[in-house]
Amino acid sequence: MEHRQLQAEIFGIRMKKRSSHDGLLGQRAELMAELFLEGLEPISVARPPHDFGYDLLVVFKNSKGGINTFGVEVKATERIVPSRFVIDRRTYGRLAHSTIPGLLLVADVKQNELFFAWPAQVDILRSESSSVSIPLTQINSKTTAELHKRLVA
Repeated sequence: MEHRQLQAEIFGIRMKKRSSHDGLLGQRAELMAELFLEGLEPISVARPPHDFGYDLLVVFKNSKGGINTFGVEVKATERIVPSRFVIDRRTYGRLAHSTIPGLLLVADVKQNELFFAWPAQVDILRSESSSVSIPLTQINSKTTAELHKRLVA
């Protein structure tokens, strides 16, 4: 048995096979999103135990004493994000037309920047295209405050 593997077994650590580049980018983007959302002081940020359409579920206490739940889709990129981001039509449909409001977070993992969009507010043309171009807003101190206000409204 290899020395590193033996050490891992002794300490109860599972060794993972090397992940793909895209997989690592996705993990980094999800961690960036999770840290950002935790900074907004939600009741909970959860990773669903299996894939049911969202990367994260986030819950906030609202001003009337109830709770607001949002499904969050996280996308990663290594390129500077333009003012628009293209997602597939199925993802758009799930985010825009579910009973749980959907929030899109796009992480530029090279520049450590986050962008967001509310797909339900995007007017799309009735086309047969398999993708939808969504306008993004860069997250900064001003837009963070505006986003937080909407999440707890």
